[in-house]
Amino acid sequence: PLGDLRDIFHYLGKPCPRLILILGGPGTGKTTLAYEICIRWARDGFLAEDFDAVILVPMRCVQQRSFEEVMMEHIGENYQQMKKSSGRRCLMILEGWDEMPVERRQNDPFLLRLLKECTVLEA
Repeated sequence: PLGDLRDIFHYLGKPCPRLILILGGPGTGKTTLAYEICIRWARDGFLAEDFDAVILVPMRCVQQRSFEEVMMEHIGENYQQMKKSSGRRCLMILEGWDEMPVERRQNDPFLLRLLKECTVLEA
């Protein structure tokens, strides 16, 4: 077992991945891990040398709406700024992937493109 969140990111290497998808069965700690990364970034400056923002994207919110609609709702005007900079200094954590309908995960072109850019962590 890894002793610290830094071990995970050290293992992933440099530069740090900008998009993380956390996979695992029910009760394996996916949501806890996602929230812990966000809390430590905000409270302790965890990964502050790599990221100006850490965004937790609850994928269950993307079931009936577009990813862009969900992003605008969660981070508002900053989403447009992030798009312009290609999100270079932003860590995006996709949480709850398994809660999305399989058909949506397999057929949504935007989500499929996102998946190709993800670093996948299995809890």
